[in-house]
Amino acid sequence: MKKRTGVHEVWPIQSILNGVKGIHDKWLLFAPHCEPFYAGVSTNSLFRKVPTAQRGLALAIESGKPSLVFVPNRQLASVVSLARDLTLRSPVVLVVEDHPVLAPQLLPRECAKLAGLAIIEPCDSTEVSFCTNAAALFSVSTNKPIVLLMHHGLLASAASEEQFEDSILQPRTPNVETSTPLHLGRRLELNRQRTLPSPGEQVEVGFVTVGGSDLSLKYLVSELQLLGRVPMLNIRLVHPIDAVPVERLLARCRHVVVLEPRPGEIEQEIISIAQSMRREGREVASIWGKELPPSNPEQLPVHVPVNSIHPSVVARLTQHLLHEVSPSANISEQLQQGYSLVDLEPKKRSSFGTNGALELLREMALRVLCTSDSTKRIVLDGKMKKDGDGETILVETWGENRFLEDGINVIRDAVLRKETRIILVWRNFEIGNALLTLIDAVLPTKNDDGKHVIEVTIDQGEEVDNAIELASTREGVSVIIVKDGEEPRFDLQRLEHVTRTIDKIGFRQQHAIVIPMEQLTPVRIVPFDPWKSKNTTTAMPLETSISTRWLKPEYRRWRISLRPILERVEVTRSKPPVRVVLNSSVGLTPPKVIHGSASSWRVHIAGSRGDQPGVVGGILINAGIEMGYEIRVQCNNRFVGPGRRAWSQLLFTRKQNANAYKPLLGSIPWGEADVLLGWDREEVIRSLDHEGSLRIGSRDRTYAVVNADPLEHQSELIDDNGNTTSLDIDFLEQSCKSDSINIQGFASLARYRFHNERLGDVVQLGVAFQLGYIPVTVDAINVAVLKAEHTGFARSIEAFEFGRQIAGDSQPTRKAKEESQFDLERLEKRCVRDLIKEGRRGISKSIVVSRLLRQCRQSLPGLYESIDGRQSAIDLINGIRRCMLWGGEEVAIRYVTLLCQVYIVDSAENRRALTRNVILPLAEAILIREPIYLARLARSPEIVRRIRKRLNVQNSRGDVLKRRFLSRIRLRLWNWSLQIDLRTSDWSSFVVTTVGIFLPRRWRGHRRDRAVRELLVHAVSRAVNSKEQYDVWVEKFELLNQLALDTKLHSTSVDEIQRIIQS
Repeated sequence: MKKRTGVHEVWPIQSILNGVKGIHDKWLLFAPHCEPFYAGVSTNSLFRKVPTAQRGLALAIESGKPSLVFVPNRQLASVVSLARDLTLRSPVVLVVEDHPVLAPQLLPRECAKLAGLAIIEPCDSTEVSFCTNAAALFSVSTNKPIVLLMHHGLLASAASEEQFEDSILQPRTPNVETSTPLHLGRRLELNRQRTLPSPGEQVEVGFVTVGGSDLSLKYLVSELQLLGRVPMLNIRLVHPIDAVPVERLLARCRHVVVLEPRPGEIEQEIISIAQSMRREGREVASIWGKELPPSNPEQLPVHVPVNSIHPSVVARLTQHLLHEVSPSANISEQLQQGYSLVDLEPKKRSSFGTNGALELLREMALRVLCTSDSTKRIVLDGKMKKDGDGETILVETWGENRFLEDGINVIRDAVLRKETRIILVWRNFEIGNALLTLIDAVLPTKNDDGKHVIEVTIDQGEEVDNAIELASTREGVSVIIVKDGEEPRFDLQRLEHVTRTIDKIGFRQQHAIVIPMEQLTPVRIVPFDPWKSKNTTTAMPLETSISTRWLKPEYRRWRISLRPILERVEVTRSKPPVRVVLNSSVGLTPPKVIHGSASSWRVHIAGSRGDQPGVVGGILINAGIEMGYEIRVQCNNRFVGPGRRAWSQLLFTRKQNANAYKPLLGSIPWGEADVLLGWDREEVIRSLDHEGSLRIGSRDRTYAVVNADPLEHQSELIDDNGNTTSLDIDFLEQSCKSDSINIQGFASLARYRFHNERLGDVVQLGVAFQLGYIPVTVDAINVAVLKAEHTGFARSIEAFEFGRQIAGDSQPTRKAKEESQFDLERLEKRCVRDLIKEGRRGISKSIVVSRLLRQCRQSLPGLYESIDGRQSAIDLINGIRRCMLWGGEEVAIRYVTLLCQVYIVDSAENRRALTRNVILPLAEAILIREPIYLARLARSPEIVRRIRKRLNVQNSRGDVLKRRFLSRIRLRLWNWSLQIDLRTSDWSSFVVTTVGIFLPRRWRGHRRDRAVRELLVHAVSRAVNSKEQYDVWVEKFELLNQLALDTKLHSTSVDEIQRIIQS
């Protein structure tokens, strides 16, 4: 009696390793450092990393030991050429990836067949261990390498299996009678025949299935209740193909359809067998594969796309053929309506790695060269991008690996030609400076010719632009080596390492953010988002320059300017940060499960954190195992962002008995998803696209919990017209149940609560569970979340509980008490106290501010009586503080005096609307944004306090805050220019502040800003003096106040502001 040890999910790589142990206990593993095999085998003690799979096969032959060589799709040709006509001393199994979508031009079955290699191809994840054992047995018997062909989708699938103490397959000892592949294939029953008609009987259609198409067809026949009526031959021994069962099927059917991932490969073998039968005078069925018979005989045959093995695609391709088997079944009516076979190609995802970097470099080069000189003719990677009458500039982009192979010879050839050629080379992180040294050795340089090899980082975009522009002015070859910055953007290995570390500890130890100055300057205290910089550009940059208009025109050929650009804040943490928020009054109760009585449950996870199936998928799998469900998983492990993969699909169903025929399918048929967990909004759109390949949603069935926020390294969504758009409920209602859609900014919630957006997917899972969308108990999912926390996803329990709490909360974005409540009296005391800390000069300022605040309370009492008025009073207090910072007592008194004059003519019946709308735009206009004010503001206790609160910096927790400033100095003398970017600590702001003491106020700021200030001050004076036009001025200042609230007052042109005032 076998002892049951439990139920576990089994992935194909582990099944392969278990399967070969039935032949030998120890197998050497060889794989290159790339997807899809490396992550699954790299932790094995017998694994060896190799540069290429061909090198792995060579080492396996040299070792003379049983070996598994993992061959990525693109390296198949070189491996097969080495494996041809080999005789081995020990078994070798070549585990070959088949990726029809990525490389439709490759024919792995045909390639291996021409090399004389036997090929075994499993159909689903439950067969991988058995087929691997058979492949190892074939290699032992034939002394040749054997190909185990694994479809890319199969490598990303899994199933739950019961584990027993002796679950490893028992060794098989081959004998002389079963030494050929065909005999072994028959003995092991690799090929399976189902529902074969009796001799002499002919049915309308039969099917030959290869790989994943077998499971899809079995599922389709089962769902359509056609069991026992459709003949099927499943071929797992792809080469050499066994002709006997094929001949039987061809003789007993009128039409035979070959369903395979790459249409045409096995079809040619079947046609060859049919031709042999015809030569013998036997009746043979019509064979279809690349094309299928049309539903209407007068129409052309139906073309079969590559990788058409999804059950919904198979159903729509074969529905008219199955209708001939059972005309009364009404098959077309049983299919989900509204879906047709249109464009099945997956939509393009954002590129990372070398391809993504080269794509960005092409865009940058084209932009720089097109704007620098309109007459130049530009050829980019052999393609004419811009025609012109001027000089021709040739631009090439190279990845590092390709450049090491061929790029050096290209440079040698280009040096001999008199042309302007720019070679952009993307450098990976591991190679170091070896690439630069190699190019320097090949590319000659003269003393007067300058340096033609430049190395820059991709995050310094202006340096890259300058390097390209400089290279375009030189004759000859210029090589620009571009590498990733300190924060990786394209290097997949570094991105994975950084995100894996964050997931392991639950927070970023070194957290650096960039805060543009524009985010710190608004008078209205609004919580700025430190993770996202604003895309708005001021009408006049925050730049101060020395005017030269007072000089004669011939002497105006020089210019000096200073511009503070941004502030970089670095937080070093040793403990996980948690923000204490206001407690919710909503208690946690066990959810009412919606799908508790359903026979099966399917979920689509759009965007998964971590390797397949992701942290959320892993939690659901473990929870399903705790519940005793039968589970199937299908993933797409495509890299879509730092530490993120494309999607995962799960099936939960009741335990099936051993005789159950209905297959369990991890892939979700079109429109049959019960729940959509949308973490990555781009993947959400892709999963619901009615012209895509997933199409998982249904208005009558699919419950949706979706994140609306962009994730790390994600740009804004763009519609077909090129306009910025967002993921909203209107889009989701087209494919999901409209009354069950929960769309929130889960990434923002996780950033605010945990300072780690990566926990947002577990927060989202907690919301879905509490809403009853997950058919598991509280105990089961708590056990699963605890397992996830122990396997490298820290703080999952906190995030899950937080998600459950906000699921029933009407205010999920509960803020900390000090951020949600403002005490005016406390704010006034803080303003005075902050000034007192500055020393003797600050004490005198604090006396002035205290006097002005008392004056406001006495002269503007109506502001403190209503909610709107209290918010305006907060703006008033901040405005007084900022005016003292900008220009001292004189400016602050002028500001308060103007407001008191407005208040006198204001109407109490209108709740002091004029005063409330004047406070903010007047303050913004007076506070001209120039370097001296910005330097003072950056050093002020107010800004430091806001940054520390927003980033939740706590000294008691060991957090360390460092600030760095970047300022840009430009100097131009005739045709010579110099630009200096200064990255400093706060000493630079101290120096600028000190210089500002001696600079007259009338010189500060740009002419445009001073004009806006005069316009607003004059408008306030006119409003005070024209009481009869009170309503008109209220409307005007409402528009100006809205501009200030939107932080657009400093970016709106003077003419537009004047138009508002004079309208």
